[in-house]
Amino acid sequence: MTINTSYICDGYQMDLIIRNNINGDYSSIDNIYKVEPGAFININWKNKNLMLPYSLKKGSLSFSDKKWYFRYSLKENGDINENEPTLYELKPLGENIEYKCKLNS
Repeated sequence: MTINTSYICDGYQMDLIIRNNINGDYSSIDNIYKVEPGAFININWKNKNLMLPYSLKKGSLSFSDKKWYFRYSLKENGDINENEPTLYELKPLGENIEYKCKLNS
């Protein structure tokens, strides 16, 4: 299974790569189910270059630096919904901005 790396979010192209960081090797992963503790995601979107660490949140596969939050929701059967992730810009006082993404096919 190859990981999807290209999306359209809020009308803009988003490219990403997920890397595991076991023993400092920063190896890119090719399977969404192989994300391990210490992993992070690099996002290039709207003239922003984000590096978000893996966030252990129940019910999703997510990455966050407390200013940005990127998540893949889980389907009812527990599979990761890789086709429609969501990016959130976390603002002070809980005023979060949601950017829904679609797979760029």
